[in-house]
Amino acid sequence: MTGQHRVVLDASSFIKAWLIATTLWVGVMLIVALLAYGVPTVLSGEDAVHLWGAGLALAFYGYGIALVFAAPLAWVLAYLLRPVRQQWIHITAFFAVPTLAFWAVAGLLGFGWHPGWLGLWATVGAAAAVGRWSIRKDAHSSEAEVLYP
Repeated sequence: MTGQHRVVLDASSFIKAWLIATTLWVGVMLIVALLAYGVPTVLSGEDAVHLWGAGLALAFYGYGIALVFAAPLAWVLAYLLRPVRQQWIHITAFFAVPTLAFWAVAGLLGFGWHPGWLGLWATVGAAAAVGRWSIRKDAHSSEAEVLYP
């Protein structure tokens, strides 16, 4: 019987990281949308009331996509990284894997495989990495017993 160290997070830490990452990403996307579409609309003198609906739709779909796709991806990634004790590897993986996964999904959905799209999807990876970084002190190492026959 030997022990193997595993990095363990509780459910509240997972939820905290997900909320931080998702809110960061949705917030940045709302700011970008406001600057790209809202400011020109207001400056041209057009009615900007529709921007409220667009902002709410962006927030709704952003949180929805993060719940349906990003949360399971984060759970699987955290599970696979349990044997790795170095937190910086976790943070790096939480940047790289969501960036590449969302790029691949977008490519399969017809957005294209152009490397320029990696910049957009790197925002997802950056938000995920910040979320994982925010709970680095919540992670603790436990020794799991492994039985060998």
